[in-house]
This record gives sequence, structure tokens and C-alpha cells, in this order.
Amino acid sequence: MEPVIYRIKMPLKKKDEEFIHLQELIEKKRNSLMIKQQNLQVISKQNHFLEEVQKDYAKYYNFIVQQKRDQIKALELLNNYISDLTKSNNLTKHNIEDATEEQKKIMQEIKSIQNGLDSLISGFDNRI
Repeated sequence: MEPVIYRIKMPLKKKDEEFIHLQELIEKKRNSLMIKQQNLQVISKQNHFLEEVQKDYAKYYNFIVQQKRDQIKALELLNNYISDLTKSNNLTKHNIEDATEEQKKIMQEIKSIQNGLDSLISGFDNRI
């Protein structure tokens, strides 16, 4: 009689071991999924933070570009005003020479600002 009981117990023991093994696998998988979920939450927060940083950078970039464009417009207005003065014949020869020298400086400054603006714009376009 004992041999029959032994055969019955053996498959039950094996089934119990398989069941325990499956429970361990399920627990490991659950823990793995929990860790992945936590990591995803951290990454999601970082992503949101990076999006905000990118928006702030774009605002700052647009502000700087607009300032440089405004500087160029102001210098162009000043240059046109000096041109109008020199053409009006109300200036002495010495004043005309001074005005011409100032126009050269203004044009150099405009070129410098324009080069900076071009560099800024091309640098931003390369980052996008």
C-alpha cells in the first residue's frame, strides 16, 4: 500500500514546487514592473521639466533676437538721419567729415550686430 501513496505524494510535491516557482516568477515580474513604473514616473517628471526649460529658452532666444533687430533698426534710423543732414547742406565741411566718420562706425556696428544675429539664428536652427 505504501508504494501507491508514494506515487501520489510525488506528483503533488512536484506540483507544489512548480506552483511555488511560478509564484516566485510572478513576484519577480511584479517587482520589475513596479520599478519600471517608478522609473517612468521619474522620466516623465524630467521630461516635463525639460519641456519647460526648452520653452523658457525659446522665449529668451526670441527676446534676444528681437533686441538685436531693434538695435539694427535704431542704428539704421540714425544712419539715415546723418545722411539726411549731410545732404541738406546745412553742415560745415568739418561737420560733414565727422558725420561721414560716424556713419562708418554705425555701419560697422550694424554689421557686427547682424553677424551676431545670423550666428544666433543659425545656432538655434542647428539645435532644433
